[in-house]
Amino acid sequence: MKKQNKWIWAVSVAALLGCNAYAKVMEGSVATVNGKPVLTSEYDAYLDSAVEQYQAAAPQFLAQPYAKDILGREVIKELISKELLYQAAQEAKIQVKDSEIDAGINEIKARFVVDEKTGKEDAAGADKRFNEALKKQGMTLKRYRERISKDVAVRKLMDGKLRETVKPVEEADAKELFERVQMVLKNDTKKIKALEKENPLQLREAQAIAARLKQLTSEQVRIGHIYLAVTQDMKPEDVKKKEALAAQIKKELDGGLDFSAAVQKYTEDKTSLASGGDMILIPGVAPKEIDKQAFSLPVGKVSAPIKTDLGYHLIKIKEKRAERTVEFKDIAQDLGQYLAQQRVQKAMADYIESLYHKADIKITKTFESDKILAEQAAKAEQEQKAQTQNKSAK
Repeated sequence: MKKQNKWIWAVSVAALLGCNAYAKVMEGSVATVNGKPVLTSEYDAYLDSAVEQYQAAAPQFLAQPYAKDILGREVIKELISKELLYQAAQEAKIQVKDSEIDAGINEIKARFVVDEKTGKEDAAGADKRFNEALKKQGMTLKRYRERISKDVAVRKLMDGKLRETVKPVEEADAKELFERVQMVLKNDTKKIKALEKENPLQLREAQAIAARLKQLTSEQVRIGHIYLAVTQDMKPEDVKKKEALAAQIKKELDGGLDFSAAVQKYTEDKTSLASGGDMILIPGVAPKEIDKQAFSLPVGKVSAPIKTDLGYHLIKIKEKRAERTVEFKDIAQDLGQYLAQQRVQKAMADYIESLYHKADIKITKTFESDKILAEQAAKAEQEQKAQTQNKSAK
């Protein structure tokens, strides 16, 4: 249930930190759900938040044609689901107390404890930053409380529905899953083929868990990493400068320069600065030139500059861990939680789907790619007709 709560509050935060969802009193809609509008501004807020997340985590997705349309369709689907759930909560006459709204607001405010400007915790300034965020987005606290009230109502609705429909996970369920994972880890071809025929979804599930488990239990080395980038269009003289700089850094490290200080001073991998350049490697993931050094050098040793297709690297071996074997008792709780989560997600999806089937839903938002898809469909239909006519003529 906690995970459900976090999902609801995360949605609220996304809307708060996105663009203004309530700046205009009169505005258009992107869809209607049983006659109730899904506001354009709310759609824009969610879409902006989604785009921002992809820009940070998967910018390559946004580079593909009509990526924003793809996200937009998913956002509309999500907003329709939210409206369906809220209408169901209203129909069930679910009441929300002020204290529950206050608890929701306080959970949101807790996310403002860290001052983004300094990166440091500042609990005393959390309220101020929260109110500034509301003001910046043109949203009143009253309006935001109404939004939280809806989210709480939906949460209470789903809590009740899940208690009614979700079967508790038994130890035997977790053991069955563990056996399937072990089957994949041991590459038991006969059993794998049988499961693929009987239940391909279970096989894919076992393969995904096995891959993650192998990653967690395989031989590991924790390194510090300094990276100097070399690109394909870089001039030879500039590449030589990077090579010389790598040699200079190695000399400074051998002379006593702290590795973390060298990371802060020299590395061009800015995303790793917060961790001091630290990263965990497992065999076969990093370029082979780095792998060779990482798994052969002793703890405490700093490598000579390592040349790869990406540039020059210096690594310090900080910690090593041998490969481990895992028994059921080691991950029984994790497997149980995973199964419970899967059952909750399926129950939620099934319930929302049942609401969709009974609802009157109209999507009024159009996308740039709609015209392209319509033109492609029309062209394909014309080609099919032409082929049919040619066959008839013959």
